Order: sequence, then structure tokens, then C-alpha cells
Amino acid sequence: VTNDKCPITFVKTKIALEKLTSNQYLNVYIKKGESLDGLPSSLKELGYKIDSKTKINEDVFSLDISKQD
Repeated sequence: VTNDKCPITFVKTKIALEKLTSNQYLNVYIKKGESLDGLPSSLKELGYKIDSKTKINEDVFSLDISKQD
């Protein structure tokens, strides 16, 4: 979702997460800034967990997201 801005990043991520089954995770590439700042907290409120956050380059991060048990 690196080409999108909030709230589109949140909507696309949430739709993809809803399709996951147990023991699966979603890997999202997201640009730093408003989207990266707000997405993790919004997802945590919905019961998802950020398993890892990795800096890919100067502007892009990778998030591994799963459903909390």
C-alpha cells in the first residue's frame, strides 16, 4: 500500500486481514509518515498484532500483522 494514503491504507489492509485464516499473517509495505504512525494502533484496537516492523529503505517499512489470540 505504498502508493496509498490513510484512510485507504487502513481499508485495504483491513480487508486483506479479514481474509486470513488462523496461523496466517499479512506482510504490508507502507511508507513512513501518517500511514505508518496510525495503522498499527488502529489495527491493535481491532484485535490485530504487529509481529515485526522492518525498515526496507529510507521511506518504506514492512509490517507483519496477525490476529491476536
